[in-house]
Amino acid sequence: MATMDVRWAAWDGSGLEHLRLTIEPTFVYADGVILAVDASGRPYRARYRVDCDERWTVRRAHIEMLEEPVRRLDLRVHQGSHWIDAATGVPLSLPGCVDVDIYPSPFTNTLPMRRFSSPVIGQPAVIAVAWVGLPELTIRVAHQEYTLLERVADGARWRFRDLDSGFTVDLLVDRDSLVRDYPDLARRWCAIEKR
Repeated sequence: MATMDVRWAAWDGSGLEHLRLTIEPTFVYADGVILAVDASGRPYRARYRVDCDERWTVRRAHIEMLEEPVRRLDLRVHQGSHWIDAATGVPLSLPGCVDVDIYPSPFTNTLPMRRFSSPVIGQPAVIAVAWVGLPELTIRVAHQEYTLLERVADGARWRFRDLDSGFTVDLLVDRDSLVRDYPDLARRWCAIEKR
């Protein structure tokens, strides 16, 4: 078992994220807290838990806004890419989604990068994700592309592209595929603590 604590600061200094990541032989789970500011300048707090199998495939994602009253989104993946609202059992229309992307967390970019077992430099991989926007706690399908640009001694550089909006950014990641720098969003501000 490995447990890692990772902390990021918002690029503009207006927020923080703390992640506790646990990797076991048969499962991976991430427990994170986000302190951020929305587009209007209003601060908010959120917590997430993402459970994956040993291949880093999402099985469940629980996101809650820490406010009164608490708002929650509890997602469960059933039979590969069929998503349901775990609280009600109601199926969600998220066709083809294999990952969850919680904005503004840099952590959820790790999920597809870890799952791509032997990416070829320069060859894009396209995925559909369940994109969750905070603080609204909205969910929609997003089409994304990841391209490994280069491997370096202590990590790699990937190009991330949102195919729906055209947004593109290069991400520097460490050996564990955890984001170091996500320009204009977040940068890691402390070393990973492993136990």
